[in-house]
Amino acid sequence: MSYNENFLFFNEGTDAANATGDGALYKSSDFLGANVTGSAEVTLHFASRNGAATDDTVAVTMTSSDVKKLLQELTAVLSNPNGGLFFQTDFAGEAKNFLSGVSGILIATAP
Repeated sequence: MSYNENFLFFNEGTDAANATGDGALYKSSDFLGANVTGSAEVTLHFASRNGAATDDTVAVTMTSSDVKKLLQELTAVLSNPNGGLFFQTDFAGEAKNFLSGVSGILIATAP
């Protein structure tokens, strides 16, 4: 079975438009893992886009603490064999999101 790469685009909606570090694009093959970092927060880890030894992180804050649902939705995107571009933003009312119930995103790129 052939495999096409999936791309995940994350965007913070709290900064000024087009602010540095406001958005990040990762390949699904760069996904390293996820861990629960708060009662309603999951941090996603990706291989550094800058080639640094430390990983990039995307902290996803949820409106509820349904970690299982968030990880099920993330798994569906990461394992999509057709490939594609998936959007996730914390802008209110955005219809393109692949994760439901997200109230905030914070991107941290390795220096």
